[in-house]
Amino acid sequence: MISLSKKYWEKNCKTYIKLLENTEKYPSPYTQIIIPTVIGLIKKFTKKDDNVLDVGCGEGCITRIVSKYKRNSYGCDISPEMIEAAKKQNSKINYWVQDIERKNNKLNKPKFKMIISNLVFTYLKNTDQALSNISNYLDTNGFLVIIIPHPCFYHQENYRWFMDGKLSEYHTGVYFKEKTFIKEIANGFITHYIHRTLETYFKIFIKNGFNLVSLLEPKPKKLSNDVLKKVNKIPNLIVFVLQKNIK
Repeated sequence: MISLSKKYWEKNCKTYIKLLENTEKYPSPYTQIIIPTVIGLIKKFTKKDDNVLDVGCGEGCITRIVSKYKRNSYGCDISPEMIEAAKKQNSKINYWVQDIERKNNKLNKPKFKMIISNLVFTYLKNTDQALSNISNYLDTNGFLVIIIPHPCFYHQENYRWFMDGKLSEYHTGVYFKEKTFIKEIANGFITHYIHRTLETYFKIFIKNGFNLVSLLEPKPKKLSNDVLKKVNKIPNLIVFVLQKNIK
């Protein structure tokens, strides 16, 4: 059976690539929160020439940043068109097509010191298989970084990736009701979004043998627009830094 991720992202990849032809078109929480957070974690938990994988890399924004910091950068994505777009922007980075929700024991790649999953886990239904694949790819002491919209505040039927100036979609919603929503998250960009509580996320991590190293609710350093002023008061994102439980 085709996964929801494959169903929607293969439909939306052309719209996504056109919408985000360069980082200037990314929403401000992405450029002012996600990117600085990723850079900080790369500096803290990895060193020069470490292998870093971006799972669900899209058109390669994070992989290009990783490469700038002299790490060996890799990226995989469910969409062949996304991978092609990423390769066009930097052909030196090692990219491949993969559905992370499907079992894969034949990956001929090195072990990774860090694996980044940026705005991906809210699309994944088969989180157990995804985490099993990730666990196989990680170094013994490697780190898994999962970034998602904060489930307590920014989710559910009003989820919209590109927040507007009115911020009418930014509210708590019915937090305890876990559900899959189909939503237009940008102009012409319709996809699914799986809301889970924090309790559920922690149960998933523990079940799959991961320990929490750090939990971040990062804020923007610059408050250059109304969106950033809002997410400076209420967290827009949550970041889990995990390690495999070594027995």
